Amino acid sequence: MINVELFGLFRLDTKIKGFELDPSAEGVSTVKDIYPILLKKAKEVNPATKICAKDIDGCIIIINGVQSKKSAHVNDGDKIQLMSPVCGG
Repeated sequence: MINVELFGLFRLDTKIKGFELDPSAEGVSTVKDIYPILLKKAKEVNPATKICAKDIDGCIIIINGVQSKKSAHVNDGDKIQLMSPVCGG
């Protein structure tokens, strides 16, 4: 199982703190493969969510405590944290 945690605007807008998924059952091999699953879960929990694929594509990714890229390979047992980028002025 992979443990996915959401932070920042992702958590606020979707109302999802995190979820687990089985990478082999879900066909997940990279972080980017998680994005459609996250969008589906977000729409189920909060149909009015404004989070879209473009928002997730620009997120900050941490795998097991190390900043990574969306192309990074994921393994069973990984802890993946997705954060919306910080903006403001």
